[in-house]
Amino acid sequence: MNPIRVAILWHQHQPCYRAGNEFRLPWAWLHATKDYLEMAEHFERHPKMRGTINLVPSLLKQIEEYIAGDAHDRVLELMTKDSETLWRGDQIFLLDHFFQANQHFIDRSPRYRELFQKASAPDRESRFELQDYRDLAVHYSLAWTGEIARRREPFNSLVNKDRGFSEQDKQLLAHAQMENVKRIIPLHKELARRGQIELITSPFYHPILPLLIDTESARNAMPNMQLPQHRFHAPEEANDQIQRARKFFKEELSLEPQGMWPSEGSISWDAITLIRANGFLWTASDEAVLRNSIGGSPTQAGNITIKPEHTKYFPWRAETSEGEITLFFRDHTLSDNIGFTYPSWNANDAAQHFIQNVLRIRSELNINYGEDVLHEASISVILDGENCWEFYRNNGFEFLDTLYAALTSTPEIQPVTFSEAIGGSRRDMLPHLTNVTAGSWINGNFQIWIGHPEDNTAWDALSAAKQALDEARAHQADGIKEAHEELMIAEGSDWNWWYGDDHVSNEKNIFDELFRMHLAEVYRKLGRAVPENLLSPIAIASSNDSAARQYSAMHKATE
Repeated sequence: MNPIRVAILWHQHQPCYRAGNEFRLPWAWLHATKDYLEMAEHFERHPKMRGTINLVPSLLKQIEEYIAGDAHDRVLELMTKDSETLWRGDQIFLLDHFFQANQHFIDRSPRYRELFQKASAPDRESRFELQDYRDLAVHYSLAWTGEIARRREPFNSLVNKDRGFSEQDKQLLAHAQMENVKRIIPLHKELARRGQIELITSPFYHPILPLLIDTESARNAMPNMQLPQHRFHAPEEANDQIQRARKFFKEELSLEPQGMWPSEGSISWDAITLIRANGFLWTASDEAVLRNSIGGSPTQAGNITIKPEHTKYFPWRAETSEGEITLFFRDHTLSDNIGFTYPSWNANDAAQHFIQNVLRIRSELNINYGEDVLHEASISVILDGENCWEFYRNNGFEFLDTLYAALTSTPEIQPVTFSEAIGGSRRDMLPHLTNVTAGSWINGNFQIWIGHPEDNTAWDALSAAKQALDEARAHQADGIKEAHEELMIAEGSDWNWWYGDDHVSNEKNIFDELFRMHLAEVYRKLGRAVPENLLSPIAIASSNDSAARQYSAMHKATE
């Protein structure tokens, strides 16, 4: 009996939140204490489990900076600051920010829920006493602690204590959190050394590669998209992002990654060619990109003809000018079930639902093509490894524990890394990909990052900074390297994620400030005046014009 191979990829990423010597947002730290160690520990708990973890360099860099104490984070400061020395601004900050956790995490502690209710009152500041601030600081840190950690000391004792924390408790917790963060990279390396996980990377600052190469690629999937005034065409920038990531991975983790998860699953033919040129053997995207690229016709693979609905269950071979690269296309439904559907389910029901779907797919492939096809077939499940767990009870502990146990104990299923999926395939039996319709894992296009007036304003500002850097390269040496670093950070996908009306966040203004700050630094590092347009918020300026309102109305009408 041949099992069906299941390749799961957990994508771990945070953008660059650092501005000078300060982290403007704490999400790299909070997900480090809650998710990044825990995701590795789940593999440690299940030695037979195999999988792939993607670590984006911009995230790893920030973890190292936190460990080294290279920059200040006000959230970390107030987690440990003596409550008797809090000034009014500190107290307001605590009340405004230290309930930023899913209601699951607040409600599981009677004291944290009590503080939440007290902070919801109009006269909240007059109701909070020193002990309340002390307990709030501890509970916010505990809320952002992985469930596996919460079950060991000193976390377990603090969880059980629930209230009346001392300043010594705060310091003990802070020390334990730092020790956990210090374990993240070593544990990943150890699991990779054992062969239990495959570690891969993404372009350094998480840019949308096809758009860096050429913003015109956005029209592959959306021919009528309104693009920025100035075309951004910089394949050398995309290459630098890929090259830097591989170099960083080798230096920091002593590993040569075989695969690359392109930011947001965004690929084009030029992008996969650059990925292959930098030594990567495989990459991946979403089934929507495959569907856009090959249409709805059957596909030949060796001596079998694959039906359109089954094409995503095979690795694909693409012969680029830089050599052959293998591409995987994720099962959108299986992946999104974990990310968006299962959080509200009973953990055992969710895990069994996943397993039954995998067995159904195996049966379909077996019936349609014979059992030998399972030598080539594999199911790709790819999603964020940090963002969904706060919507699960207990940070998804029961779900992942049950799922990994089921995956490793079901004879018809074989969990594998993506490289193992390639290694177990007969190359001559894999389908050939000769075209890529550029797109991402969100709707198979780039609408999130380009096309809205705010997005296009951002791209034009990026183009202008790139032009200033190119001009400076011709006649000066000072500041070039530093300016290029700032440009690379501004090329990241996360800034445009929040421009436009696709997503809503109370921190949108901070993302806007960080993006414009990095572009302004390009000019400063070059000794040039900062353009006035970078001194005004992009979001506010664009959202007031008629073009933005018209786009918003059209976009909502098509949802």
